[in-house]
Order: sequence, then C-alpha cells, then structure tokens
Amino acid sequence: MEDIGHIFVSCPRAREVWRRLGILPGMEICTYPWLVGTSLDLPSSTHMDVILLILWHIWKARNAAIFDKHVMSSADVLRPTSQDMDSWRCRYKRYAEEWDVWREYIAGCI
Repeated sequence: MEDIGHIFVSCPRAREVWRRLGILPGMEICTYPWLVGTSLDLPSSTHMDVILLILWHIWKARNAAIFDKHVMSSADVLRPTSQDMDSWRCRYKRYAEEWDVWREYIAGCI
C-alpha cells in the first residue's frame, strides 16, 4: 500500500536516496521531518530547508515513476536537488556558507 511512510521511507528508491546521504530515517519523517538527518555534522540553520527539498524531489521522482513510467535512480533524485540549491542560493544570502556546505555534501553523495 502506498502511504506517506512508503513514499518517503520504505520505498526502495527513497531508501537508496537516504542511504546515499548517510541518513536512516524512520517514520518520524512523516510527522517530524526536522529530526531527519540531525545526526549529520552539517549546519542546522538551513537543515530543514534542505530536508524539505530532498523530500520534494523524492515526491517528484515518485510522480515521474507513476505517471510517466520514468524510474529515477537515487543520483537522478539528488542531482536536481543540488541544482535547485544552486538556483536558490541567492535566497540564502545570510546563510550562504551553511547552504554551500549542504550543497557540497549532497553533490558529494551523487
């Protein structure tokens, strides 16, 4: 059954995205997404924004698989996440360094 837990946690494609990032989320991702990835030694100031962006790209990959029959690899999910971070960097002027640390981390996981 496809529910929020399956889409973002237990789906093999979602699990592979989180594995690449070194994150092992549980069902807390459904109700407490701000707890996901806190074990990583990365800046907390932009943490929530980055996690939500990753979740957004997992959702988009799920829709591509269902509606377009286009199955994406974990790298195919993380690559546009990193590209969006480049595009949105100007919105994080105050936290540009922290944003860049996350962006480099994600790019290194691809």
